[in-house]
Amino acid sequence: MRLSEVIAGTGARQVGGTQGDPEIARVTCDSRQAGPGALFFALAGVNADGARFAREAVEKGAVAVVSEGPLAALGEPAALLQAEAPRRAMALAAANFFGRPARALTMLGVSGTNGKTTTAYLAEAMLAAAGERPGVVGTVSYRFGGRELPAPNTTPESTRLQELLAQMRDAGTTSVAMEVSSHALAQERAFGIAFTSAAFTNLTRDHLDYHGDMESYFAAKRRLFLELLSGVATVNADDPYGVRLLDELTREGRVAWGFSARGQSAEIYSPDARFGIEGIEGTLVTPRGQAAFGSRLVGAHNLENILAATGLLLGAGFELESVVQGLAALENVPGRLERVSSRGLHLFVDYAHTDDALAHALAALRPLTAGRLLCVFGCGGDRDKGKRPLMGAAAAKGADLVVVTSDNPRTEEPQSIIDQILPGLAEAGAHRLAFEEARGGARGFLVESDRRQAIELAVSLAREGDVVLLAGKGHEDYQIVGTTKQHFDDREEARRALGVSP
Repeated sequence: MRLSEVIAGTGARQVGGTQGDPEIARVTCDSRQAGPGALFFALAGVNADGARFAREAVEKGAVAVVSEGPLAALGEPAALLQAEAPRRAMALAAANFFGRPARALTMLGVSGTNGKTTTAYLAEAMLAAAGERPGVVGTVSYRFGGRELPAPNTTPESTRLQELLAQMRDAGTTSVAMEVSSHALAQERAFGIAFTSAAFTNLTRDHLDYHGDMESYFAAKRRLFLELLSGVATVNADDPYGVRLLDELTREGRVAWGFSARGQSAEIYSPDARFGIEGIEGTLVTPRGQAAFGSRLVGAHNLENILAATGLLLGAGFELESVVQGLAALENVPGRLERVSSRGLHLFVDYAHTDDALAHALAALRPLTAGRLLCVFGCGGDRDKGKRPLMGAAAAKGADLVVVTSDNPRTEEPQSIIDQILPGLAEAGAHRLAFEEARGGARGFLVESDRRQAIELAVSLAREGDVVLLAGKGHEDYQIVGTTKQHFDDREEARRALGVSP
């Protein structure tokens, strides 16, 4: 494909360098991936300015470079282009290069702080029940046509995203459930993709190390829905930011459905949902009719995800029958209140790594707990430090016994992170316990910085009828210490501690 075809409609224009219309072999913003025939986008990033890498890209064979501002002469034959919005231009150029694959797919988008992954899994099961050949772009993996690819990012960079959608299209995929992260929205990775339907799960504190404040975080999330020109938006009417989004969409004349797990003041709800250790059942009330449903997912917060996925599918024109069949078919979601054991004590692994997610996970398990509710968690290093005491408070309020430990300490000292968590526990009224006190049934918390030993400790303290929650990692199978990623899987460690073969 020629350069003129790749940049058509992107707003990029040639301002210097080699004239002509070279053949383009790839589109990238990573100079390490540049090669002969590459179109390189020199983007301003968080840690580095891509313009610094333009010369390296050209030396590797890039035949054209797009930047926002002027570039110095690169010393090699290459076309120099400028674009006022280079990230948008790159997303559109990548779509052009791969033949605009999203146009051949029914695109369903999910955004929000918590619940994206579960909602996407539910949507995938519902699409399969409808006879579709679904693909998924999300946190756990990228999946289509029986293939499962690793997911370095929830939503990949636009160049990789368009390549992935093209692979899905070529493999016969007909529809895609896609988690759209706030980073992706802020960086316009999905720009130009026409979503048929989109769901907003909730908005709570997370990623403020990137966005700065909640308003900027909300502004990033709402972009998906403001750009949903002809599709249906399904929005959590129980969430304050969801209420704001619903009001804004309604004022602009958009089609927006609210969903509520608390009452009947929304378009989508369940008036009689019943929760048990084996799952959820009840009645779905929707703009497309009513139906009885059953799901093996556990906890009240998963009702929100069920309602979000229901709106997502119905908004895309699928039948309620397929929704119900998909709900019944999905057994679990990796690392999302994933059941590891139900013999005597019940042990779950969950990805909860914000105070809101942790509070919701514990609240979901509390009514299902006959004995004590135990929680093992930590906070990530080199990330939002402000949420550490908040997570401590959430754990103290929701669990009977908390074991504070490490979770990807990265370049920080694990004990330093723990020391910032503990004030939240204390402010919530929790007391530090000796082992004998914890074994005797006292409420409070213990500290064990080694995560493997923390899991073993919690399991050793649990008795029949107790519920243990291992929070923070979920589906992740690694621990980041320093800059090294080491294999570590909470599910494997839990089975080992329980005496079950991993």
